[in-house]
Amino acid sequence: DARPQAPTGTEERRFTINEGGSASIRGAGDNVTWTFTAIPDRPPVISLAKEPEGQSRGSLLLAYKLEDDYGVIDAQATFERNPSAADAKDGRTPRPLFSAPDFTLVLPQARTKNGVGQTTKDLTEHPWAGVDVAMTLVARDEAGNEGRSSVQDLRLPERPFAKPLPRALVEQRRVLALDANAKDRVLVALDALTIAPERFTPETNVYLGLRSIYWQLMRAKNDDGLRDVVSRL
Repeated sequence: DARPQAPTGTEERRFTINEGGSASIRGAGDNVTWTFTAIPDRPPVISLAKEPEGQSRGSLLLAYKLEDDYGVIDAQATFERNPSAADAKDGRTPRPLFSAPDFTLVLPQARTKNGVGQTTKDLTEHPWAGVDVAMTLVARDEAGNEGRSSVQDLRLPERPFAKPLPRALVEQRRVLALDANAKDRVLVALDALTIAPERFTPETNVYLGLRSIYWQLMRAKNDDGLRDVVSRL
């Protein structure tokens, strides 16, 4: 317990006040009475100040409003896949290999009681880049009360690729990252991308790299092996 100890010869009691009332001390001359009014600690309020913005290099810019009676000490942006986007094609529930790219929001000042904050986050390297998501902002105060914004649908920014082969590879990277059960589908796609190397992958090192990834995926026996393939893609 980090609280200071009462001086020797004194006595200390601590109580949590949940409603109005009074406390009295007797036996030390005149009785002393204090009256208390319990003021509920309301949960924080957080909301977007404007629509999320994708920046020129692919970063996500969020601007948000914060309010709390005693002050916000922590805020986060959290993400979930949209239900329609998360449905597996074979009817099975998708099994993501990577968790959502939740991140901490910058507070305008410590213990923000009322203010507007702004956070820029680069998510283009994350396997969820380019995914349709439902975003919720969450704010917490020191007492653990939690406030949540309304849900905002958006597509996470992704790195743009001009050439068709990189676009196809990053798409297969995303498919595998979001569903370990998609291994066989990604194998078929990678095999197709190397079916005519003289036409589609004339660079020998690129062709050999793709075949190497194909066989690495073929031999992957667990989720860690699949994550290694995602990283190589």
